[in-house]
Amino acid sequence: MPSRPLHPCNHPGCPVLTNIRFCSEHTKKEQQRYDKRRGSANERGYTYRWSRYSKWFLRQPENVFCKLQLAGCTNLSRCVDHIDPPNGPSDPRFWDPANHQGSCIRCNSKKGHRMMVGEGEPFGNGGFGHGRF
Repeated sequence: MPSRPLHPCNHPGCPVLTNIRFCSEHTKKEQQRYDKRRGSANERGYTYRWSRYSKWFLRQPENVFCKLQLAGCTNLSRCVDHIDPPNGPSDPRFWDPANHQGSCIRCNSKKGHRMMVGEGEPFGNGGFGHGRF
C-alpha cells in the first residue's frame, strides 16, 4: 500500500515534512496540550464509583463479549463503552445503563479516536452495538 504524501507539520511555522499530522517534535507537545485540556479521568467522572459499577456491568452475562466487533477485536469486554458519549459526569447519559455496552479496549479506543478526529458516524450506516450514531 502506498504511503501518504508528505506535507508540512501542522504546528504553526514548522517546515518539517511528515505523513502524519505533526512532526515527531510537535506530536508530544500536542499530546500534552490535549491531555491538559481534557482533564483527569476523575474530573471526567471515572471515579471509584464508576470503577465498581463497570466491574459489575462487565460481569453480567450479556456484557461479556465486545459489542463493537471492529477489525482486530479481542472479543472479550474489558471496559464499558458509552454508546452515545456524555458531556461529562453530570450528563444523565453518563450513568444510564441503556447507554452502556461492553467493549474490548481496542474497539473502544478506535471508536473514541474516530469520534475525536471527526469522521462523522464512526461505523458507517450499518452501525455496531446499539447503533445510536
